[in-house]
Amino acid sequence: MRSLVLGALLLCGLARPVAAELLSGATIYDGSGGAPYTGSVRVEGGRIRAVGRTLRARPGETVRSLAGFALAPGFIDMHSHADRGLAAMPGAETVVRQGITTVLVGQDGYSPYPLADFFAEIKKNPVALNVAAMVGHTALREQAMKPDTNRAATAAEIRTMRRLLAQEMNTGAFGLSTGLEYAGAYSATTAEVIALARVAAARGGFYISHVRDEGNAVFDAFAEVIAIGRGARIPVEISHIKLGTVPVWNQAATRIPKLFAEARRVGVDLTADVYPYTYWQSTLRVIVPDRDYFNATKVERAIADNGGAARIRFAAYEPDPTLAGLTLAEVARRWQLSPTDAFMRVVRETEPGPDGRSKAENVIVESMSEADVRWLVAAPNITYCTDGELAGSHPRGAGSFPRILGRYVREEGALPLALAVRKLTALPAARLGLRERGRIQPGAWADLVVFDPRQVRDQATIEEPLAAPEGIAGVMVNGRWVIDGGKPTGARPGQVLRRGQ
Repeated sequence: MRSLVLGALLLCGLARPVAAELLSGATIYDGSGGAPYTGSVRVEGGRIRAVGRTLRARPGETVRSLAGFALAPGFIDMHSHADRGLAAMPGAETVVRQGITTVLVGQDGYSPYPLADFFAEIKKNPVALNVAAMVGHTALREQAMKPDTNRAATAAEIRTMRRLLAQEMNTGAFGLSTGLEYAGAYSATTAEVIALARVAAARGGFYISHVRDEGNAVFDAFAEVIAIGRGARIPVEISHIKLGTVPVWNQAATRIPKLFAEARRVGVDLTADVYPYTYWQSTLRVIVPDRDYFNATKVERAIADNGGAARIRFAAYEPDPTLAGLTLAEVARRWQLSPTDAFMRVVRETEPGPDGRSKAENVIVESMSEADVRWLVAAPNITYCTDGELAGSHPRGAGSFPRILGRYVREEGALPLALAVRKLTALPAARLGLRERGRIQPGAWADLVVFDPRQVRDQATIEEPLAAPEGIAGVMVNGRWVIDGGKPTGARPGQVLRRGQ
């Protein structure tokens, strides 16, 4: 009923800009992490013009009563794959209905190239949310090293990548991203990444990484991130931080604080982001980091370290789409093979053909400890991400941020709501240098979220990964409502955000 009432209040032309609008009587979480207060916010010309406890409506001003609702700055997704589908889905409904108003794309080493063309397409075909971008390391390697990127780069190729990176940074990118666990980048040396990161550092950017190993050797991979930060004198961020295999479970509370302390000791500005699930999604190959895919002993150990074959579920399998939804254990039984031999068959059937093209395979693997995830979600200095696509098969793409607010804040009390809002807003805005976003304050862009703290919850599951959340009633981007009563308005007021703009 509360959502319906708010929807009725907001239906009056919110897909169109209005001269001025007063959002009245909300419980305001301003992004600072401080105590909330009841007050009002005036929006005009795309920006917040006034904030106060007792703002009076001006003649002709539209007034929206938000009594009983929370009002927060728009949420910022620090690791998004929305760039993969924005052209086809400019409304980005699965993202904005979570309260997300800004996404950081170009992740895991993959970014549209050149970014100037990507930005121009958004300007030509506007989208519902703000888009910031990183420069993908693998994208640079593909330009400088084609056709073979599965090797160390030469000095000449590194010089070419540095030049291309400078070009992309000058276009407005926020820094360099890597996916060192993936094909195209795993052969890169730490020295190569440092050489490139220095280019981003010289232009005020930061470095973000899907690290080289998220499993048994994860702490070695974290150490490499710090080494890159120190060598390049650049701020660094660990993407979707996790302890992703059983042997490293339940170590977040004891070892992650030491990781941050070590970074501070050597003068590195280290941050991280996390999504609130115990299962990840990627290619099946990543569970064997050294790529010795046909070593039965290593494969058997890798399957066990990732929770066993029953916890490895196929999201897609191009050679036989009927395998989608089945676990590796179920596939092995269908093929009358051991899980180890089934893994090897998957690798063989998806290797590049004569045309150089690989057949796609994708899995969702439940291999994280809930205790670790809960600790990372609650850690004051770790921001949030979805790591999601607009129409992906992992529920993180549609449910991450409502899950934080519903499960971890309200139901489990893992952290207070004011801190969660700060980690969704002002903290990532500070990392990105977005001085006019992430806070409810006069002069800031009017990116806002209206939600009911008593009702907000995720509903996306592995079976229904795109299910809409509950309790997020309104989302405003640059002064225009893109979500009204929980429903998309069709407005597309998003902007391309450029570093230092």
